[in-house]
Amino acid sequence: MVDNNNAWSTEYPPVGIHTVKTVEKTWGIQFPSEYIHFIEKYHGAEPAQRTLNISGKKVIFSSFLTFIAFDELDILDVYNEQKNNLPPNHFPFAIDVEGNLFCFNYSHNSQPNIIYIETINSYNPLGGHLAATDFTAFIQQFNQTI
Repeated sequence: MVDNNNAWSTEYPPVGIHTVKTVEKTWGIQFPSEYIHFIEKYHGAEPAQRTLNISGKKVIFSSFLTFIAFDELDILDVYNEQKNNLPPNHFPFAIDVEGNLFCFNYSHNSQPNIIYIETINSYNPLGGHLAATDFTAFIQQFNQTI
């Protein structure tokens, strides 16, 4: 897939909307519609251009989490493994090459912003950095040269 000038690739089959809705129900949230449209076809996707600038730090994006139970990148498994390292109302949807997480932050309203949380080698994993105001802005960052 080419989305906003970036090539996205995944080896995973498309995910059904019912599976996505099951995760929403489990967490008591509604994912942004832009995320749902993207993830239905491209869960587990990796971008051609991986470098992001998060609060002045270069971060190398790995992939979006999957919706396949027992997969090493399964969205529910990753959440369950990391939930004690996440602030309340933060739900992971992607990971960087080091294993740190990109999360939807539902702390302030039903339209979440995107927070980058350094869960690996961090003295304060419950802190985070604003990565984008919404999912569309997050995707657009992959098109910017660093």
